[in-house]
Amino acid sequence: MAGNTVRKYNYEPEEEARKSPRLVVDPQKVPYSAFEKLLAAVGLLGAAALITLNVSASVSATYAQRQLTNVKESITKQKNATTDLQQEIGELSSNTRLNKIAQSQGLKLRENNIRTIR
Repeated sequence: MAGNTVRKYNYEPEEEARKSPRLVVDPQKVPYSAFEKLLAAVGLLGAAALITLNVSASVSATYAQRQLTNVKESITKQKNATTDLQQEIGELSSNTRLNKIAQSQGLKLRENNIRTIR
């Protein structure tokens, strides 16, 4: 009896399932959606804008650096001119020079006429 009551199951897939074509998608042939295209375009435009800003900032920084260098050179020249003039003042107002000029003009130095103030 036990042999008659057992049903026989067919474990093999049906022939119809085997014959149905499978949908195979080739990743290289899948078209891009409009959103993906828009996203790529926005990304490219953003990258181009960032590159342009970077180049512009670099040019501005170079220009500012050049102006700074010019100002520093100008300051150095002015300091050198000031130092030269101070040295010339020191040479022109030295006691030896003043005494020579006074002697050439016929003037004499009297020590008792000199007053030292501290």
